[in-house]
Amino acid sequence: MWRANGTATRILFIGACALITLLVLSMANDDVGDFIAQTSKAHNDAADSRELLLREQQRLNQPDGSEKLDRPEPSAVTALAPARDAKSLMQGLRIVLREVGDKSRYRQAKAQQRIEGLHLDQQLLPETLLGPKATQAARRTNREYAELLNYTLAVKQASQRELAQRLRALTGEGPDGRAIMTEFQRNLARESEEDAALMKNRRAIIERIERIYDLADAHRDGIEVRDDGSLAFADPLVAEQYNRSIAEIGAFLQQSERIDVQRRARTQAALKEIDRLRR
Repeated sequence: MWRANGTATRILFIGACALITLLVLSMANDDVGDFIAQTSKAHNDAADSRELLLREQQRLNQPDGSEKLDRPEPSAVTALAPARDAKSLMQGLRIVLREVGDKSRYRQAKAQQRIEGLHLDQQLLPETLLGPKATQAARRTNREYAELLNYTLAVKQASQRELAQRLRALTGEGPDGRAIMTEFQRNLARESEEDAALMKNRRAIIERIERIYDLADAHRDGIEVRDDGSLAFADPLVAEQYNRSIAEIGAFLQQSERIDVQRRARTQAALKEIDRLRR
């Protein structure tokens, strides 16, 4: 009866077409859903890697008090195969950043321990300036401080070179690897500019302190200590030179704070950019 009925045949044909269309659309929706999910995961994986790299580069040379300075320097170097996927890349990144960072932070903490032992807060005390032997000792302290600053910069540069070498070996030549290395180099370039500015700033402070020592050595007989602990100068020109150097030191210290603020702001801007990548 159904075969003899033309209307019924058309209904069956339309129904079959509709069913096939629904099946095709369902399969397409599944493919689209899978594609969206995979794309979202890829974005999240890339964002996670970038955030980890950024945060660890920031603290690579920043001791946090957890360093065990009474123990030997960390020396772990885990052999890693080139990463084949996002998971192995993230695992490798964590290992490399931890090992390079542990060694670098240990060395920086050792240097910081020596710097703290210099008692730099006593450099410009009246008793330091008014005693020839005290001033001579302060000059030696200044030179040692400058050497330690150079050492900390050398440690930082060495850790960055080691990190770059190990990252290249881990990430390989794939797109994800190139993206990681691009991020690393971008962070490094900005950080190197800030480090150079900070080093120039600290050397300028050392130079101004040396000027004050020169002034004290040349005019010590004309300098006295007031009851409030401040210095009194018999020669107004000497007082002017002293006050100018002190003001310049204060300005350099403020500049140093601005560089630190700029570094924190840069980090926050980069983290916001990474968050946008996750969307």
